[in-house]
Amino acid sequence: MKYKIFDKEISGPFTIPSGIVTTEVSTIEKIANEIPEIGILTTKSIGPELRVGYREPIIAQIAPLSFINAVGLTNPGVEEFRKRISKIKIPRDKFLLISIFGGNEKEFRGVAETLFDFANGFELNISCPHTEKYGQTIGKDTAILEKIVKSISSLGKPVFVKISPNLDVKETVKATLKGGASGITAINTRGPELFLHDNHSVLSNKVGGISGRAILELGLKCVKEIRNLTDLPIIACGGISTAGDLRRYKLAGATFFGIGSALSGMNTEEMKQYFHQLLIDFWKGTDETVSFLKEKLNTEYQKYTVRENKFLAEDLFLLKLNKEIEIEPGQFIFAWLPEKGEKPFSVFDDDPLTLLIKKRGCFTQELSRLKGGDILYIRGPYGNSLKLNGKTLLVGGGTGIAGLYLFAKKYQNTISLLGAKDKNHLAYLEEFKKLSKE
Repeated sequence: MKYKIFDKEISGPFTIPSGIVTTEVSTIEKIANEIPEIGILTTKSIGPELRVGYREPIIAQIAPLSFINAVGLTNPGVEEFRKRISKIKIPRDKFLLISIFGGNEKEFRGVAETLFDFANGFELNISCPHTEKYGQTIGKDTAILEKIVKSISSLGKPVFVKISPNLDVKETVKATLKGGASGITAINTRGPELFLHDNHSVLSNKVGGISGRAILELGLKCVKEIRNLTDLPIIACGGISTAGDLRRYKLAGATFFGIGSALSGMNTEEMKQYFHQLLIDFWKGTDETVSFLKEKLNTEYQKYTVRENKFLAEDLFLLKLNKEIEIEPGQFIFAWLPEKGEKPFSVFDDDPLTLLIKKRGCFTQELSRLKGGDILYIRGPYGNSLKLNGKTLLVGGGTGIAGLYLFAKKYQNTISLLGAKDKNHLAYLEEFKKLSKE
C-alpha cells in the first residue's frame, strides 16, 4: 500500500502528535529509520525563544489510556533547534512536519523562515490550552489566526493548523481556510481542567489538557465537523489506540492518524511491533493490537510520612520514611511535594524507604526542610533492575552511592568501592563494610 501527502510519497499513514515521543531530534531520527508505518514526523512545538516550561509534575494518568498534562511549550528556541535538526538525516519517504508557535504573526513567521529549509510542512500550534499568550489565546481570535495562516502559507510549504476542541471548531476552520491552510490537525487536548490527589492539584501548573481515550468521542465529533467543511487532508488525533478507533476516524473523514497516549509505557521495540500490527489490523479488519496496550501505568501516588531527616553534611541528608517499598536494586522512584515539585531519585534503602539526597536546586532544598511527621508522596518504582552473578564490584561516589546499597544488601558476593570528598559524604560506610565480602 502506498501513501501520499500532497505530492510526496510516504512510508505510512501514522504520526506521533507533537510533544509526546518525538521531543528530541535523536528520537525523530531513530523513529524515522526504524518504524516505517510512521510516515509523518511531527516535532515538538518550536517557538522563537528558549522556554523551560513548567516544573514537574507535568503529566498524570487520570484513567486507563487517559492523561492530563501541562508542559508549558518547553523547547530550546528556534535557533538551537535549527542547529540540532540540521545534524540528522530524514529518509526521503518521510514528511517532516515542524510544529511551531508564537505570540503573534511576526513570531510565527520568524520561526517558519528559520526552519524553512528543513521542513516539508509546518503545523501551527494555535490550540495549547494552558499557556498564556500562546496556543488558544491566538486561536480564539479568528482575524489574527487567518493572518498568521496566510503569512506562513505564503512561504510556499504546506501548512497544517492544529485545532482546539475548546474553541468554536467551525469558526476556527473557516479562518484557517481563508488563510490558505493546506490541512488540518484535529484535535489538541481538551481543557484546561483540574486533577486532584488528596485534594492537591497534581500538576504544578494546577490545570492542564486532557488527552487519550477520554477525548476519543470528542475527537471523532470534531473531525466529522471539519470534514463537512473542507476536503483538505486531516491528521486525526485524540484517543486512538486500536484499529477499531482508526476505522471510526476514517469513516469520520480522517486522512492520516496521530497516536500518542496509547504509546505510554512502551519501549521502542514495543512501539515498532505495535505500529506494525496496527496497520495490519486496520486493513484486515482485525484488532490484535489491544494486547500491546498498557492501560494502567504505575503512576499512583503513595502517601508516606517522614520518620527522620538526618543531615550527614551541610549539603547531604538521609530522608528516612515511615514504611517500606517493594523495589529491585537499580530501580528508581519519584518524590512529590504538592505545589513544590517532583523529581526522580534512586532508592538508598527499601525498608524503610530511605533516600540519600544532595541539596542542588529548589526541590531538594524543600526536601531538606522536611521534619518528622511531614507528608511526602511517592510513585514508582520505575526502570529495570540488574541481576548480578558471581563476585561483583560496586563502585560509587558521592550521591552515586545511593543506588548501590540495595545491590550490596540483596547480593551477598559484592565488594564496594566508595568515594567522596570527605568522610561525611560517605553514607552508610559501616553498613557497606558489614555487607561487603572484602
